[in-house]
Amino acid sequence: MKIIDVTLRDGGHAVKFDWPIDFAQEFYHTLSQIKRIEFIELGYWKQHAKTSNFFYNLDYEKVVEVTQGAGNKNVAIMIDYHYCSHKLEDYPTAAQNEIAMIRLCSRKEDLEEAMQFGKALKEYTQLAVSLNVFNTSNYGQEELLNVCQKASQFPFDFIYFADTHGSIDFRTDFSKYASAINHVKTKNKNIGFHLHDHSGKAYFNYQKLIEHEIGGTDTSIRGMGKGSGNLKLEHVLEGNDLILVAELIRKYTDLLTMHPSPYHLITAKHSVSDNYGEQAMEMNLNIEQFDAFCATIRGTEKDSFNNDLMKIFIDG
Repeated sequence: MKIIDVTLRDGGHAVKFDWPIDFAQEFYHTLSQIKRIEFIELGYWKQHAKTSNFFYNLDYEKVVEVTQGAGNKNVAIMIDYHYCSHKLEDYPTAAQNEIAMIRLCSRKEDLEEAMQFGKALKEYTQLAVSLNVFNTSNYGQEELLNVCQKASQFPFDFIYFADTHGSIDFRTDFSKYASAINHVKTKNKNIGFHLHDHSGKAYFNYQKLIEHEIGGTDTSIRGMGKGSGNLKLEHVLEGNDLILVAELIRKYTDLLTMHPSPYHLITAKHSVSDNYGEQAMEMNLNIEQFDAFCATIRGTEKDSFNNDLMKIFIDG
């Protein structure tokens, strides 16, 4: 199974998108030696809604600073449709040797527009383009199939399903994805999953993906990522590849350390945004209160954090 490593991008949530440059350079050059890693995702491209820090606001000069002009053409960049620039001229094209793919992620309510933008982006940049459908645990089987039927009509090179809330359990949930996956396979599109680990099931789900011959997965070193993080890169490697990554962990242990929150176990249970967990921690809710609150969240507010809901719940 091919790997897209997202340590610098998704793991950026854990360090406020402010990785030390010397670490990022060593990280990039180390992972470039691992053949299973098809792309290394460095960060978000020219976004500033959340922060102006380096790895949330990449441009080509910053990419070259990290890669040191290696010319490997294995860099991926991420854009959120609801935050990113919609001006095509703001994006890199194939006339450079560092960036190979743009990953376009979209909320359910933006998908139609995002697909149209992805088509224009592909035509303009001539780079690989991936459509990343996130919050998929809150899609129904027919919704997933419908998304894939529509997406397959566009020139996406990859279609990725994100377990954004870390709540998927493929012991029971894989059947929901089966028809969508089969449809994508018939259209010769690359399929992958972004597995969060809020409920501790990422590695189990990864093994199920292998059983079902899914071609790609995202990883990060030590699971670095939003909330309780992702499928761990070191858990899916072996041989000399594992040695390379283990040495990075040894050398940068303090930097590559997360502190999973018990609140994320509850957000995963209810398949809601882990931002509610961060808010509950700040408000010092006990777990029983937080569980009761999460059970009340409905509709798009499960995926799109609403800062007012918890206050309304507490005030009764």
